[in-house]
Amino acid sequence: MKSKIISPSRIHMGLIDLNGSIGRVDGGIGITLNNPNFIIEGKESSDIEIEFDKNITDKNITNNEIEKRIYDISKKVLEYIGEKGIYLKIKSVIPQHSGLGSGTQMALSTGKLISLIYQKELDSKTLSTITGRGGTSGIGVNAFEKGGFIVDGGHSFGKGKDKEDFRPSSASKNVRAPPVLFRHDFNWDVVLTIPKGESIYGNKEVDIFKKYCPIPLNETQKICHLILMKMMPAIIENDISSFGEVVNKLQYIGFKKVELGLQKDIVKELLETLQKVSYSGLSSFGPTIYSICDGKDSVKNVVETSKEFFDKYRIDGDIIITKGNNRGFDVK
Repeated sequence: MKSKIISPSRIHMGLIDLNGSIGRVDGGIGITLNNPNFIIEGKESSDIEIEFDKNITDKNITNNEIEKRIYDISKKVLEYIGEKGIYLKIKSVIPQHSGLGSGTQMALSTGKLISLIYQKELDSKTLSTITGRGGTSGIGVNAFEKGGFIVDGGHSFGKGKDKEDFRPSSASKNVRAPPVLFRHDFNWDVVLTIPKGESIYGNKEVDIFKKYCPIPLNETQKICHLILMKMMPAIIENDISSFGEVVNKLQYIGFKKVELGLQKDIVKELLETLQKVSYSGLSSFGPTIYSICDGKDSVKNVVETSKEFFDKYRIDGDIIITKGNNRGFDVK
């Protein structure tokens, strides 16, 4: 049996509660995107074989590193379902370490494809446990499964609970994926501006959580107020102004303020420039900046502003025009 999976990318707009004083921690908000995608196809094999399509390159990671990750994921899933081999071909990748959820989509797409090929289909919750994803934010796992705009409820917190300390997903093994509190279709346009910036992951990310958490309670309360009483109603009522105002405000409170503060000055200035012409934020640790747009004129304005910024400071970067994905992964 041969099959192919097309996985969406995602924007991670912020972690809600890294204070934990009421016995719960994490929680996240995010948007699933149509593009860029992780695309993988495969078929049965007696060994683990991984091949890349022509012209696949990533500025932040080598193909050998990607291959090792996919090999490790494949081995875990194959052991779980009692099989020994798989042939996989990577057709497209989401930029790594850019704040677009590449690691989770790679893991879930690879695992889902293997389980489908061997007719032992595993759900996303099971796959996230096998591959060690969703230990802090549930946005990537649920973006893969459901698409749309997502708010998740984080994890129980304290001695003997889901989590006993503050740490990122990459260091939160054997932690169950958080519950989805709210999911709604997202139909506005999005422009991704990806400058060369600081890529934060691995041990560096773990150290940041240790250094800056817990976040002050008053900031956590303000984030909750903005999300529950302004952002969520705005997406239901198709009110891009109210939704976007929350996006802009969230950049300067809570853990998002920490994430932005660790970026290069050029990324901070780019965000400030884009916020003058749109509703813009940093996705996860960045350096990707997303801009929420309503129509072609708005998209054009953001694209032109980004290009002018790149030209002015003579920096390299990518600009991607996309929309919300409201279905999750596709199987071909």
